[in-house]
Amino acid sequence: MRALRSRLPDRMPSIRTRLIVAFLLLFLVTMSVALVGVMGMRANQRALDEYEANVVPEIARVLKLSEKVAQVAAIAPGMAGTDSPDLLRSDTEVLHNLLRDIRVLSMDLPERTADQLAANAELDGIDRDLTRLMVQSGMHRLLQRRLNEERRDADEAGNGILRRRQEVARNAPTLLNLWVVTMSAFQATDFTTLGVAESDSEALWMRVRALGEDKREPELAALLHKIGEGPDNAFSLRNEFLTSEQRMTYLVQLIRSHADQLDERSAKYVEELRQVAERRHEGVRRVVASSESGLWLLAAIGVVLAILGVTYVDRVLRKLQRMTRVLARLASGHTEQRIPSIDRKDEVGELARAFEVFRANMLEKQKLTEGLDTQQRLLETVFRSMNDGVSVHDGEGRLVGWNPMFQAALGMPDQRLHIGMTLLELRKALPVQARWRAVSRRTATRTTDRQTRIAAAAELHFADQRILEFHCQGMPGGGWVAVCRDLTARRAVEADLRQAQKMEVLGQLTGGVAHDFNNFLVAILGNLEMLEDKLQKQPEALGMAELARRSAERASQLTRRLLSFARRQPLQAEVVQVDDMLAEMLDLIEYAVGTEIEVVIKPVTGKQSVRVDRGQLENAILNLALNSAAAMPGGGTLTLAVETRTNPERLPALKEAVVISVIDTGSGIPPELLDKVMEPFFTTRPLGEGSGLGLSSVYGFVRQSGGDVQIQSTVGQGTSVSVRLPSSTQDAQTHEHSRPVLTHQASGRVLVVEDDPAVKDTALAMLRTLGADAVGVSGAQEAQDWLARNEPVELVLSDISLGSGGNGITLAAAIASRWPQTRVVLMSGLPLETHRAHPAWREGQTFLAKPFVRADLAALLA
Repeated sequence: MRALRSRLPDRMPSIRTRLIVAFLLLFLVTMSVALVGVMGMRANQRALDEYEANVVPEIARVLKLSEKVAQVAAIAPGMAGTDSPDLLRSDTEVLHNLLRDIRVLSMDLPERTADQLAANAELDGIDRDLTRLMVQSGMHRLLQRRLNEERRDADEAGNGILRRRQEVARNAPTLLNLWVVTMSAFQATDFTTLGVAESDSEALWMRVRALGEDKREPELAALLHKIGEGPDNAFSLRNEFLTSEQRMTYLVQLIRSHADQLDERSAKYVEELRQVAERRHEGVRRVVASSESGLWLLAAIGVVLAILGVTYVDRVLRKLQRMTRVLARLASGHTEQRIPSIDRKDEVGELARAFEVFRANMLEKQKLTEGLDTQQRLLETVFRSMNDGVSVHDGEGRLVGWNPMFQAALGMPDQRLHIGMTLLELRKALPVQARWRAVSRRTATRTTDRQTRIAAAAELHFADQRILEFHCQGMPGGGWVAVCRDLTARRAVEADLRQAQKMEVLGQLTGGVAHDFNNFLVAILGNLEMLEDKLQKQPEALGMAELARRSAERASQLTRRLLSFARRQPLQAEVVQVDDMLAEMLDLIEYAVGTEIEVVIKPVTGKQSVRVDRGQLENAILNLALNSAAAMPGGGTLTLAVETRTNPERLPALKEAVVISVIDTGSGIPPELLDKVMEPFFTTRPLGEGSGLGLSSVYGFVRQSGGDVQIQSTVGQGTSVSVRLPSSTQDAQTHEHSRPVLTHQASGRVLVVEDDPAVKDTALAMLRTLGADAVGVSGAQEAQDWLARNEPVELVLSDISLGSGGNGITLAAAIASRWPQTRVVLMSGLPLETHRAHPAWREGQTFLAKPFVRADLAALLA
């Protein structure tokens, strides 16, 4: 500090002295401005007083005179169209008052002004024309009343014609035209139109008399004659009325002309007064200009002084602001910038040198704490920004610190966690149903009393299915750090993946089994059907064959259920009215569930339609009803409900879904079994009483139809199963499904391509019983060789899966290319949708599903 002062020169005038001098100069300039302004305003006041005494009163009288004249010109035209005598008298009185006021004002004007305006001559003309206008207006109203009387007679004639319009049109059509022409006379607005109407009236009267219509309608003719040709006929009255209107218009124009003349002269005189006022204004302006010049000069001096003062103050304040910013940065820890203005010789320099001493002291302290602050901020940032929860415990197990994610993972409010919290207190603060499960036998550390072992890894399971994974690591000085991570989402994804893999494997298995089983059923059903034909004379054997055939058909239904589970069931979609379907199924459901269970269908509003396979939907509802009945062995209530929901959950792609609910009052399903009831072969029934495929086949059908199944259950209260299907806007249609019946014996050659000998032999036998010449081969190449050697056949019936013998779809494409006239029908135990993805599949290809019966083959031959 002493070194700084030794380098500075002698002290200059202080900032306070400089500012006082500047403010005194500004005060003197302000007083001068006020003095010059007062003198200029007094001169202006004198000029204005002279102007107001001489020019303003005369202008006011002339303007008032012009206003009165304008009122006369505005009121006079309205009198011509006035029908009310009272209103006419009122307007006349107003006009006379205005004229009187105008004469009084013209007498008050100076002699020179009165001579220029010449108001009396114009006022006498207005008085004269106004009197003539009043007389003509009275005559006009009289003519209007006479016209109105004639118009009433014409309207009376029109009412009579309207009452007897058919009779008058028949007896006197010319009189009708005459009435129309007479009515047009009342509407004529000019003499030409009126003359044309009068000529037409005369011509029509001649025709009326010539045709004798006045004899057939004497009363109407007399009334029209009075209106059109009487003393006060419509044509003459309308002519006088139009003439009166022209005269009134002429008088109004005269009055307006007098008023315009007077108004024009008033305007010229006002213009002369304006010029006088302008000359007076020019004198005032010169006085104002001289005063303004003095004010501008003094103002310029004041502005210069103000700019100099502001510039000086701004320089001082800028120094202070820079010093303040440096000090603010210094307070926040930025010490690299030096304090400015140290070399100044005034108060600012002294302040800067004092702050420079403080800065040097702060630099010394900052060097000591900078390293510690950096490490602390780094650790705190990492600790708080971790995605996993972290807690730190001392050697005795007390809680030392934690990050926000730890508290959020445990779901504890702020007041529950506190420093020094023991492990026992922490466990008591957790929800009651939360339980720990060790997943590692390795010990991370122990408390100092060696009583508590801390596992290296453990899981915490909550009642809401959340799972937290804890990993613990001991610290060198005792205690440990625990890191927790939420595994709920990952475990859910893993469970869904395992379930999907399980369902996919089971779907492939059941689909393959169903395909092979359908081949067996072809041979069984076909041979049983042919056997029944041969046992018609053996009733006992025929009954056994029919029993075997029905069992085979039930087995066919089982394969359809297996394909539905595998989502390979061929569905025949149609629009189904769900509420009507449930009403039709009520008897069947009541019979199936037994008499001890009451079946209730909730009433619905509107129509709920879905597009699905009706048979499969009925089978699904019946399966759910049977499951509900099994849950109510002592009886209860089974409720069926239908409703429409918008934006259904778990089906985000649908805007609207129809929800079919099957609700029972049974024993319910435990929570731990809810996720398993849809799995195939899972059942809670005793051995031999359930296959475990009911709910899984329902689930497969619904998912294949674009829907979803949801189950809600409470133990001891009942279960609700909701089937959600896409809503359809089409109307439901009823279809009669029946098997085709062979009406005649078929003829022609048929080539059967089938790698299964039993299926091939059965199909050949069935075709031969229908009268066809059937030949069988085992593979695709063998079929093409046979077709090349022999003449073309009418039909080729080929299986799609020919094993090592090729593929039926490829065979169909080859036959279509080489023998286009030959019809090919493909058959398979798998549904049509399974084969459509083949590259060689042709749209419109005929398909026959296995198992088939003889009637299906007959339909193909027909």
